Amino acid sequence: MPTIFPVLVGSGDGDGCSCGGFLSFQANITAAGDSFATGNDCDNNAASTRTVNPARPTPNVGKVGKWEYVHGNWVLRPSSADDVPRAVLHFLGGALVGASPHITYRYMLEKLAEKGFLVIATPYQLSFDHLQTCDDVITKFEQMAPSIARQYGALPVVGIGHSCGALLQLLITSLFPDTPRAGNALLSFNNKPVTDAVPFFEEVFAPFFTTIATQNITPTATSNELLKIYLQMAKAATEGELPPDEVLQQLQKALSPFETESGVKVPQELRETINQIFQPSVSALSDAGVLAIMNQAVHSLEQIPKLVDEVAVGARDFVPTPAATRTAARKAYRARRTLIVEFSDDSIDESNELEQLLKEAESITRMRRPMVDVAVQRKILEGGHATPLWAPPLDLAERAEDILGPDTSKERLAYQQADATVEELVRWLEEGNL
Repeated sequence: MPTIFPVLVGSGDGDGCSCGGFLSFQANITAAGDSFATGNDCDNNAASTRTVNPARPTPNVGKVGKWEYVHGNWVLRPSSADDVPRAVLHFLGGALVGASPHITYRYMLEKLAEKGFLVIATPYQLSFDHLQTCDDVITKFEQMAPSIARQYGALPVVGIGHSCGALLQLLITSLFPDTPRAGNALLSFNNKPVTDAVPFFEEVFAPFFTTIATQNITPTATSNELLKIYLQMAKAATEGELPPDEVLQQLQKALSPFETESGVKVPQELRETINQIFQPSVSALSDAGVLAIMNQAVHSLEQIPKLVDEVAVGARDFVPTPAATRTAARKAYRARRTLIVEFSDDSIDESNELEQLLKEAESITRMRRPMVDVAVQRKILEGGHATPLWAPPLDLAERAEDILGPDTSKERLAYQQADATVEELVRWLEEGNL
């Protein structure tokens, strides 16, 4: 078993090495990430004031299977409720799909929970400011610490990230010294500048986004403002309700060329009557799991207006830049064990560069602390960039396997590669006695 320290979440040792990465009830749940580097000043460890955004409540309509929504995180406990989890797996998904990780990565995460791990998947809103995204993620995750530690005691925390989520885990482990990790598993890592990640960004997307964010399509609203309103209305529909009066009034104001003193208001009795009429259909769609998928699809689309606004006010690259991220990781990456997973048919993967970077970080750590054991592994698996996403829900896969047999089911439903990814993660976790 890994050494268990009398640890605090927030117990960085001051010289760039994480002390074990355990989650305990004594966690400092308000100050992780009080200082971190930005831009080209990664070495200065400049102070930052943490902005805590309260977790937005998500209705039960977004819930699937045995997932729980707690403090802005989607939580899945091990299959056997009586067992203490082997470890906490903190998961971050890829760009856009990371807003609903319990649905987009459902098979992989449910399979890991079946193996005895406690999965905490933190949804996030994509932004050009990766540091703010990391800060928001950590705030949500650390709010889980007291309840988890009260129930299970101290548990090792392992970060798992896919694509953009892998980059965020790298930044968290490098620039947020009060957020230790026992290890990280980084899948399909890439750290490209915006101009490489998005073809024709400067020539097409930046001017287009600026236009729809600044030029009115109606006398009183831009295209982006209308998109926000329509998404709010769609979100209400997936929750089985009429849009709130406030949203209807925003739509009226956006579409009407005339100003009115009183906006649209649906009488409460009429609202309740309409909701009751549609309740059987809403319940049927909810029971079938369709409403949850629709709800979370809209939730993912809600990221687009925010990105449009960021581009309109001048965002042209990520914060920190890819070069600054490499500098920070080289000098301050603290995870003692790291698994890098590359897929054979992934044209945007940069796992090879990441492996070289972390080996340089390993050398620096060994110079500072010769007795610290640091290990970096890289595995190449069959598949493409979307492999961790490409699988049916676990319960459906299990029913198919009961009928068709495991091999036939995996072949026909095309989740052999996702299953192999889970097996590799479990192998690496067990190798570390987790």
